[in-house]
Amino acid sequence: MSAAAARPAPNGATAPPPALPPLYRGLEPVTAQRHAGLRVRDAGFGFAREASAVPLMAEEFVAAARSLPIVFAAQAPHLPVAVTGLAAGHSLYVEADGRWRPGAYVPAYLRRLPFLLVRAAPGSDQLVLCVDPGAPQVSATEGEPLFDAEGKATPALDRALAFCRATEEAALRTRAMSEGLAEAGLLKPAVVQFELGGRPIRIDGFYAVERAALMALPPERLAELRDRGWLEAIYAHLLSVGGLSSLAQQAGAVAG
Repeated sequence: MSAAAARPAPNGATAPPPALPPLYRGLEPVTAQRHAGLRVRDAGFGFAREASAVPLMAEEFVAAARSLPIVFAAQAPHLPVAVTGLAAGHSLYVEADGRWRPGAYVPAYLRRLPFLLVRAAPGSDQLVLCVDPGAPQVSATEGEPLFDAEGKATPALDRALAFCRATEEAALRTRAMSEGLAEAGLLKPAVVQFELGGRPIRIDGFYAVERAALMALPPERLAELRDRGWLEAIYAHLLSVGGLSSLAQQAGAVAG
């Protein structure tokens, strides 16, 4: 699937597939006919208040690792996520006023909303730019318009399309990395254990790169990981996992 072919949908385009990614409420192909009066605005991150994990691209690992634990999903193809909370339905990175935690990295997945690229039809390589009309970023009165008075795409829509293309291409590369790490035997079920307030804490249910398996790779395999840009991502991931204990401390403080 090539993101290079992505474009706004022609008028009369059909709706995207019914399966919606996390945090999306609905999707419509962007058209001048349907969305002539649509505007997009900064609405904060209150929409992600219940997201305890957010999809993450491999290229984000280095920047994200400084403030977010990064793990791999237990289900194949073991795609990576940034852990934002330890209790389902609760993010520790969205503050009471809807702002993202100051200084913490904001995943591209969140910055991409309310837009998404979807296939024009099942099995098609053509990608169509869609918008979630019920997203808080969407308004009829505030923000930047998507179309001008002549029905032409505005710079705001062009930026949205370019960003969605970039994230789609990054998602494909990330999936290739996850599958490659799994095939190499590097991704294994993981457990983090520590003490908090005098009681033992155990966090599991995720996959991580196993250090012993990584160290056992022959030099030529390590060089391959390096050349593909995966080795840097691996080290960022391993470093970030230590942040789970800090997240648990924060969760305890919030609960207290």
